[in-house]
Amino acid sequence: MLEQAASALNRQDYQTAAKLIAALILERPDDYQVQLYAAQLHEATDQLDKALAVYRSLLQHAVNRKIATEARQGIGRIEQLQAQIQAAKLVTAKAGIAQNSEPGFLVLEPMSLEHKQAVVKQFAAIMEIDPYSAKLQLPSRGWRLYRLGQMGELQFYRDRLLAAGIPCFCISQHDTQQMYVFQVGHFQSFHPKGEIVCTDDRGELRTFNFNWSEVTQIVTGMLPIFEEVMEIDAYQRTFRKPKILDYVNVCDIQLRHRRSIFRLCSQTYNFCEYKQSLERHRHEYGDVASSQLDLNPSELVNAQQLATTSRDNWKNLISQISEQVAHIPTQTNFTPFAETAIGYPESLGRIDPHLELLRRADSLWDRAFHLYSTLSMCRDRG
Repeated sequence: MLEQAASALNRQDYQTAAKLIAALILERPDDYQVQLYAAQLHEATDQLDKALAVYRSLLQHAVNRKIATEARQGIGRIEQLQAQIQAAKLVTAKAGIAQNSEPGFLVLEPMSLEHKQAVVKQFAAIMEIDPYSAKLQLPSRGWRLYRLGQMGELQFYRDRLLAAGIPCFCISQHDTQQMYVFQVGHFQSFHPKGEIVCTDDRGELRTFNFNWSEVTQIVTGMLPIFEEVMEIDAYQRTFRKPKILDYVNVCDIQLRHRRSIFRLCSQTYNFCEYKQSLERHRHEYGDVASSQLDLNPSELVNAQQLATTSRDNWKNLISQISEQVAHIPTQTNFTPFAETAIGYPESLGRIDPHLELLRRADSLWDRAFHLYSTLSMCRDRG
């Protein structure tokens, strides 16, 4: 039957070969010659992934030199064919790139270690890098800003990565800029609607009311505050070194249908204003119940909470917001994304962070957070 299977393969009678090889596998599953014929059948019928898997198994386990040589040759043929297919697809993609030259971002999404191990070779082949580098580049903690380029090219890679089971997405730079970003000064009320005082891009003071049901996503992050400190080396020489001295908390409330982002910052939020608003209303209206004024003295910032640290005030603020949006998705893995995004200083340098922090020097982390938030909003839009 082995000779009949070989003969069927030689005359390209793949239907007959498939029947013979299937019977042989049931009869002699550990026969390397049968496995070689199965791999050759897979290769001839364009089942390249299956053929590669069998060839590689034979190369690893077969003791017969002839079978190992044929397996190695089979791997070479398939890899060459895949390279040709890749080149042809790239030519087609480049034609599309010319039509879609808008700049954009390609982001890899996190995956488990087991998943990474399963797809690392495919990722290496798609991105034309070695497997070791591919394993290091696949993220496991959070998003990775992997590539910037023209949307036609990025979409080409996105489609190939998704087909290989590698989670990712790409978004155009234009889409990330189609949002209104407001810096929140303080909340005037939480119930029954959110009422905030904020500034727009022109620095004008504005007041917004929104239903909490309009909130589509919350995005949080911590921005490091760098300062130069004096250090002494082993030779007792002093030198200046940037060091993280503190962190600033940031929280974005996203209203996708309004294309609006309300940005809160622990350094700029006015925790005293709510109490002052309450006192002004009481002075104007007398000893009127706060519920009649749509103001609740136990909401967020009262005298007792203002007596605590700013960190506690921020914690209470986020807790108050969380109570209103308990079932809304929250993006919290900003730091892993920022660690990759700051590797693109020129692109980040063109992004307005929509934050005015007290610090000695500008930081790419502020701009990375804005990019992270807008990408999240576009991703949420799906």
